[in-house]
Amino acid sequence: MARSGTEVDESAPAADDDDRLTRRLSDHGRRVPLGVQVAERIRADISKGGLQPGEELPSEAEYGERFDVSQRVVRDALRTLNNEGIISTRQGKRAVVGSLRPAAMGNYIRFLVDTDPSAIDELMDFRALLEGHAARLAAERATAEDVAEMRKALSRVLETGDDLEARVPADLRLHELISQACGNRLVDSMLQVLSETLAEERRRGAQITRSKGVGHDETNQQHVALIEAIAAHDGDAAERCAVEIVQRALGYWSSAARHDGS
Repeated sequence: MARSGTEVDESAPAADDDDRLTRRLSDHGRRVPLGVQVAERIRADISKGGLQPGEELPSEAEYGERFDVSQRVVRDALRTLNNEGIISTRQGKRAVVGSLRPAAMGNYIRFLVDTDPSAIDELMDFRALLEGHAARLAAERATAEDVAEMRKALSRVLETGDDLEARVPADLRLHELISQACGNRLVDSMLQVLSETLAEERRRGAQITRSKGVGHDETNQQHVALIEAIAAHDGDAAERCAVEIVQRALGYWSSAARHDGS
């Protein structure tokens, strides 16, 4: 039976000796909290067990019995993992494996932009590096099926015209397919975080552009060239097109920033 406190009852039998927590010390000589140890074990279960996003985890009671700790300790561990984006907790339901995206980085980026609007320029530089490399990798690795999906997504972008409510998600989907096709989970994850963070700025920039009577013809041509480069497995051209698209987007957002400041 799990104890109500935070100490482990070392005399209590465990289902598996490997699951018994210890009074472990950190490198600094301090006792490692039980919640931290439980979080480490659950994190290892997810990585070693090959669990997929959306799969349910054991209940708090089951974890408490397994590790011989209180459910409060388990909740602390789950809260930590939820903040890290490793799991997703739901009120009244079991936690599930998260999307495995770097949630902490996304939170940091949003905080940075909220406190320093000029950080958008730095984020766009970072995005250009990632988008360019992702496009190059996609040109090298994309399958015929990947390219077919990109062409469909591109068609949806072109069909939206100046309808921003339809255009922005269609454009995000196209870039999501490219990042997925690059075959690098780290690059894909970071691009998804940037995409979610910059989505609102993307809308604002497009609105300013539309208000000035500027259409999307040039942007459409750049996207067509990007997909054609990927289809032709031309990494140099794909990377160049992707970077140019980001640079043009930066111009939109810079315009939006000047407009807001006027």
